[in-house]
Amino acid sequence: MKRILLPAFFVLLLSGSASLAATYFDVTVGLRVNEDSRIFLNVANETWRPSGPTTIIRQCADPQDDFPVIAFLAYHSHRSPASILRLRRAGYDWSEIFYRLDVSPRVLFVGIDRDPGPPYGKAWGYWRRHGDSSYGNWYYGRTSYGRTRFSLSDRDVVDLVKIQTTARHFGTSAYSVISAQGGSRRVDAYAANRWRERHGRNRWDRDDYYHDWNRRDYDRDRDHRHRDDYHRYDQDQRD
Repeated sequence: MKRILLPAFFVLLLSGSASLAATYFDVTVGLRVNEDSRIFLNVANETWRPSGPTTIIRQCADPQDDFPVIAFLAYHSHRSPASILRLRRAGYDWSEIFYRLDVSPRVLFVGIDRDPGPPYGKAWGYWRRHGDSSYGNWYYGRTSYGRTRFSLSDRDVVDLVKIQTTARHFGTSAYSVISAQGGSRRVDAYAANRWRERHGRNRWDRDDYYHDWNRRDYDRDRDHRHRDDYHRYDQDQRD
């Protein structure tokens, strides 16, 4: 009897684990967004892993744009998403929030080693002209005294965050993400299509048990590649 019950127990255990793993968390439940935005917001959540994402995203005035930046800044500043959201709701633009959180704008340009052209060339040129003078001794992970504020439009900050999110998630360079868009600002749509190609389905809310388990090694390698991009960029700036 014991020989019969023991295998049955393991079958039930594995079956329960598979059902749990197949439940795909959706940070956008209850939000009225199109499928490209739904996929991208979940990609941003998976990439930066902020705390309390479902609470934060529902409190954003513009979830499609605000949530990715809040998640990005929480990751780089080690501050709570709630504290960043409070600054945004107080009326500060994203450049000022970067400054107040002591986050170098350098993180927006990781992997962009040359002029990307429109529509991001102006922001990149501003950083190349003023970044070193304003943040001359500031590199990723360390602050400098006497730094000055930088000024990028909210639109540029949001788009650059989305580019960095896409690059990190798919293990490619930010410059490649920009080039692949052909001069457009539709980062959400580009990332969503990349995600569809990778997963072989069109919607976020389908079970993805097979892909979840088989992409773990890919995700680990992706994180290593993107971390190397940060280190190379910092070294280039110091040299």
